[in-house]
Amino acid sequence: MKRIGLYILLAALCIACNTAKNNLNESNDIPDFVVDALQNKNITVVVNQMQPQRYYSRDIYSYHYIKINQETLISDLPYLGQVQTPSAYSSITKGLNFTEVIRQYEQVHNPRKKRAEINIIVKNDEDSYLYRIFIYYNGNAEIMVKPTKRDYIRFYGQLIQD
Repeated sequence: MKRIGLYILLAALCIACNTAKNNLNESNDIPDFVVDALQNKNITVVVNQMQPQRYYSRDIYSYHYIKINQETLISDLPYLGQVQTPSAYSSITKGLNFTEVIRQYEQVHNPRKKRAEINIIVKNDEDSYLYRIFIYYNGNAEIMVKPTKRDYIRFYGQLIQD
């Protein structure tokens, strides 16, 4: 009698695992707007959370974004962190609010992690920045900004259609 109960339990577990596996396979389709954005290098990510290096993570309630248009990066992001080397040019800092030409662009697809990894290097009169952008195939995005003279900061958001 105990064996019959055990067999029924094992059969139920196998059916449940098989059902979960089928649902996962169905969700592997990449939405068209994600494919188009990555192929055309026309990417807009609206952020909704930030995680500074030295402080607690915070939700962002106002409209902040990054936008990549072929050869240009438009960054409108809040910054919370410490400056390691102050700029000698100006006492008013731009932070992560600027429009600059992209010096280096690299895009790699990682199907195992279901995301595209984009590395962008830009430089303005204050600092040089490495933007590591992870665009997940479901439209979620993660942005890590590494300035050379400041603390790094991470953002989370969504890829939107233009």
